[in-house]
Amino acid sequence: MPHTSRPKRASIPTQKRLQVTDDDGWTHVTSSSNVRRVMRARVPNANQKNDTPIQEPILRPAEAPSRLTLPELQTQYATHRARWTESSTWETLTRHLEQIRRKRADKVLGPIDAIICIGLGSPSGFLRDGWVNRRSVSMYQLAALECIKEQLSRSFPSLFSLTIRLQLTVPESGDTVPLSFPIYAQDPVFNTLDIALLESLGITVIEHPVAFKRITQNSLLFCPGAEKKHLELVLPSNPWIVFGGPLETADSEVIRRYLSGVESRVLVPFEVHEHAFWNMRLYFQCEEEL
Repeated sequence: MPHTSRPKRASIPTQKRLQVTDDDGWTHVTSSSNVRRVMRARVPNANQKNDTPIQEPILRPAEAPSRLTLPELQTQYATHRARWTESSTWETLTRHLEQIRRKRADKVLGPIDAIICIGLGSPSGFLRDGWVNRRSVSMYQLAALECIKEQLSRSFPSLFSLTIRLQLTVPESGDTVPLSFPIYAQDPVFNTLDIALLESLGITVIEHPVAFKRITQNSLLFCPGAEKKHLELVLPSNPWIVFGGPLETADSEVIRRYLSGVESRVLVPFEVHEHAFWNMRLYFQCEEEL
């Protein structure tokens, strides 16, 4: 007896993981649903007589889970931060920061003016089919950023003396509120939840390319996800501390020039999520340069 015919199951379309480099040099791993294609003019080629427009992917803010709320995201971040602060990676990093403080103790270069974060990624957005959990990576890196700021505040009181003396008077009460150095974050994939989370931590999100213009010799550059093109833009400003890398593998004269004037300390592996700080270092100006 012939089998009863059964309706064919609808095939579920799979999304391929794409590696996308946008016009500003950012490289991202994303699914096809996270990019949109627009017409861009082709860069003129001297060997071609006719130039026709081509389609290039342009990134938009990362897509967050539809039911995720800010309180839930803050709870997730608190869990990641707790794991980070209990790790041997953070314990070693605090010792490195203390060594830098000792080297700089008798130097006068003025207080730190800002922490600039470039390429953090999206703490709330998700990408399908990726082999690394990018949300967790961003969460752990954000925890490192916040902890470094707190450690610097405790370790470098002399550098903060000018900032502490600057007071903001509140007209209604007459009270004064100490001003502190700002923390800026820039990444094209930030969505509204990311921005809300960062702002709740006292971090100001700014649009590309404003962050590049705010880096000085007294800045700390936190760039765990920065591309070579961006590093070549910011490292000539000679930031006092750079967290990221490894810079030694980059084929760039600009980056090699920066490395010639700095010391570095390697982070020990972060066992909870090794990809979050893979082979990263803490770079700082040599003693004679301070």
